[in-house]
Amino acid sequence: MFQKYSLLLKNIVWRSLQIAARNGFSYAIFYLASILLYKEDFGYYNYILKIAFFITLFVDFGISMAVSKYTAEFSNGKNEKIKPLVANGIIIILILAALMAAITPLLNSFVFDEAYNKLLYLLPLFVLVPLTSLFDAAFRGLKRFRELSLLTLITGLISLPAFYFLIRHFGVTGAFLSQNLFYLLMLAGFWSRFKVVPRAIDREVFGEASKYAAVIGVTGVFMFLSTQVDVLFLGYFGYFTEVGYYEIIFKFLALLMMPYAIIGHVISPDFTRHYANKNFGWIKQNLKRSIALSFVLSSLVCVALYFGLPYVFEHFFTKYNTLELNKMSQIVMVLFFTNMFNGFIPLLAIATGHARWGMYFIVVVGGLNVLFDYISIIQWGVWGLIYATVILKSTANILFIGYYYLKLPKA
Repeated sequence: MFQKYSLLLKNIVWRSLQIAARNGFSYAIFYLASILLYKEDFGYYNYILKIAFFITLFVDFGISMAVSKYTAEFSNGKNEKIKPLVANGIIIILILAALMAAITPLLNSFVFDEAYNKLLYLLPLFVLVPLTSLFDAAFRGLKRFRELSLLTLITGLISLPAFYFLIRHFGVTGAFLSQNLFYLLMLAGFWSRFKVVPRAIDREVFGEASKYAAVIGVTGVFMFLSTQVDVLFLGYFGYFTEVGYYEIIFKFLALLMMPYAIIGHVISPDFTRHYANKNFGWIKQNLKRSIALSFVLSSLVCVALYFGLPYVFEHFFTKYNTLELNKMSQIVMVLFFTNMFNGFIPLLAIATGHARWGMYFIVVVGGLNVLFDYISIIQWGVWGLIYATVILKSTANILFIGYYYLKLPKA
């Protein structure tokens, strides 16, 4: 049994280390900012950062996920297409980044308002985040998980002392610069091991992948609208302290979703290959196991969180430990459960070629969430927005699991 699954277990371990390192150092910046910044400044920092990451979705626009999928496919006898695929991805990302950098100032007066001047500090992220995701995807597709994890860990350890210095001495601006430094060093590490020099777009190599990327890109944008647009509404209406509360809580959700992302990224190539070979019986059998495991784990984790989060708030986020924070965490516990229960199902849907259907689903949910968020925050303020998001997204998570299972062909 161990020999049969030894490679899978090794890949999971290395992928776990890589995601833990990447998110861990990102959380380090977040935690240092929460300690060193004033409460309202901390919320303002997260609001601006959320705007920047939203813009990067239009730059990546599904390219990294498409590269991961097609790299896995090309690794079976078409290795000569892998580097041109990655090179084409770099070119398109650079073009889209330049386009977004040019459009952003035009949106200043009626979208960003006073946030624009601070957003300028994060312009490098328009390029750094998508390119980092692109190389990460290429390593994943080739199952070079060990290399990927070591590179992430080393670059994070090198930059960690600089995070403290920048935030300690330059406040919010230092927190922004820390983000730029983190992704710059990570990108440099990835490129040192996967050297690709972009020349010209190869339509034959990137043609099919670009169509798939467009579907993933639309899905990614509306996924943001269905889950994280709340911060943009809170910040736009001036609830910066509540933005800090919201981000603290949802950092725990992101942390809890890491194991699902790890397992999903490791097993996705196998689902892709079995689906391509029309081995639908294997797909459904393993999907059932995944759903059952997710249900049990999600239930146990939520019980632990209900009793454990107040302790964490009291000892690690003392400045923010208020009745409002604890009330907010209890309300979103339902969303925690359904998000974990849904787990890695969206990644498997992408792996089995159901990205277009997933896109339609997420577009509807994202559009409704924006509409309900706007109406609820106007009518009932912060709590109206929280309840609207929890109810809508929790319902969508459950529906997604059932409908995806029904969409799979019969064995």
